[in-house]
Amino acid sequence: MRPFPKLPLSRLAVALALCVGLASPASAQDYPRLALHARLYGNGFPFIGGGTRQGPILDDVVRAAARYHELTIGASPISEYRPDLAIAFRQARPDIHLYAYVIGQDVWEGATDPDSLVDYISRYRRLVRDNDGFLYNRQGAHYSTANVNLAKRGLAGRFVVAEGIVALWRDLVLQSGLWDGIFIDQYCNSLGWSQTPSESIDFVRAGYPTFAAFDAAWLAATDTMASQLRRFAGPDFTLVGNCGQGTKYTTFNGWMRENFPFQNGGTWFENMFRTPGGYLTDETRFRAPRHGYNFSATSSSSTPYSAANTRKLRFGLGSTALGSGLHILGPGDLDALNYPYHWWWFDEYAVNLGTGLADSSQAHTGWLGQPLADAYQMVWVGTNPELVANHDFESDLSSWSLSSVAVPASVTRDASTAATGLSSAHITAPVRGSVSYSVIFTATPQNFVTQGQLYSATFWAKASRPDTISVVASAQPTGLVALRDVAVTSEWRQYQVALVPSMSSQTHLQFYLGFLEGELWIDDVHFQAGASSMWRRDFQNGTVLVNPATGPMTVPLGRQFRKIFGLHDPLTNDGSFVTQVTVPPSDALFLIGSDTTPPAAISDMRPVNDP
Repeated sequence: MRPFPKLPLSRLAVALALCVGLASPASAQDYPRLALHARLYGNGFPFIGGGTRQGPILDDVVRAAARYHELTIGASPISEYRPDLAIAFRQARPDIHLYAYVIGQDVWEGATDPDSLVDYISRYRRLVRDNDGFLYNRQGAHYSTANVNLAKRGLAGRFVVAEGIVALWRDLVLQSGLWDGIFIDQYCNSLGWSQTPSESIDFVRAGYPTFAAFDAAWLAATDTMASQLRRFAGPDFTLVGNCGQGTKYTTFNGWMRENFPFQNGGTWFENMFRTPGGYLTDETRFRAPRHGYNFSATSSSSTPYSAANTRKLRFGLGSTALGSGLHILGPGDLDALNYPYHWWWFDEYAVNLGTGLADSSQAHTGWLGQPLADAYQMVWVGTNPELVANHDFESDLSSWSLSSVAVPASVTRDASTAATGLSSAHITAPVRGSVSYSVIFTATPQNFVTQGQLYSATFWAKASRPDTISVVASAQPTGLVALRDVAVTSEWRQYQVALVPSMSSQTHLQFYLGFLEGELWIDDVHFQAGASSMWRRDFQNGTVLVNPATGPMTVPLGRQFRKIFGLHDPLTNDGSFVTQVTVPPSDALFLIGSDTTPPAAISDMRPVNDP
């Protein structure tokens, strides 16, 4: 323990300057990248002892939390009362990044703190109260999803509550000099999703004639908060938000996906690739440096190292390692009183590369090192029934058609180039259409697809220039039931695209090519239930394999790797040397092996039940 310090402000400022200056850029963090979404109660628990925020710092708890690369923790009471706790974290890990946790659209409605002119929650509540800024439901009570009306306008038409909250954050977080960034929880672009028959917003009391007008103003208010916060914080301060799918691309560095991979539609593919909101999609859209989080909630927080939780940890951490973000695992309600998750530590978090042993030390975090290249998809055709006829265009273009509106598009069979066999389909669309479906390449006949079931379109493609096309499952006359954008290159490459229909119907597989403005070649097209691909990323000291499919997949590795010698999951992490591994469904595997170049492309992966 260390007692609560009574430092002169000048000495405290010097200490802060020394510690804050040691934080390194997020882009320099090695992999796997670990974050802790810590709970800090008003009495300082679990980092401060004595049952009061004035109590002594508990050094062993601080050191446990400082093993992570990043720590998100309540801005209060650290900023107002216990800046020495921030110093303690930085002393325990000089390169740690600290993110101030605040809430955007809700304020705790407990008793006012006696120190109400300093205490953050008391100031927040007074700001809302004095501006008549609480949000109400139609029964006259505070709205349960968001009790703060961010869309509240003052006499001059400004968003007085939203702008006042930003000014409060500027005082609490930005001017303290303690933090590397801010994490805003409950910061939604819209509240339409929260309306139910039993509770809805009293939009008239909120100042608007219709809910649509209120919700549009709500979005404008949150955008105002984002732009002001960025202006106050400057270009290098990290801003991350949470609620649904974030779209504040020009002002924020990233967003969180909660309960990964079940947010955003409930599948791994939606969580990774949805537009907007997918993890890898966000990697291309938010301002640099990108800073996304994937949060996996434990299945049972009382048994953190159960088989279900260790699998969930691997799947979430492995999926996150495909990009540049950080993974978090913890109780869904962040209950640190009953589940001290700041002590949890999994096999994949830290590995001694000399022995292969998982350990609990800070020194062996980041053991994978830096990535050698971007993540890539290893693809093969599945074994489920085909839903496409004439998949290879070897003799003609039968069972396929091309339609276009205001674009002089054409399709021919091209025997001069092919990914497999002797020929491919060659589509030409020399001008850009007004919409993506100005040009459509359609497979016939239709096939029945089931709502919510995973289907995959597997195909080879190349374009005259790098471009983005849309792969679509389309029903007539209701329109598309699933769509996924794909970035194609100017060289032959195999793709597998996951499509999850929003309704059960007779469906065509289609390619939307209205924005092509050039040429596209397609070959070896398959449309099947399920998925048969695995994702891989290679690092300086190992590799990560992620299997999002519904069945186990076996893959040759190209050379010898070693499994981690695990403490909590020795069945998966048995320390063996392998040249081929089987990865269970919805799981990932972390392997040790120094490398200098990625291995050659693998072409003979297979589901384990193949002959």
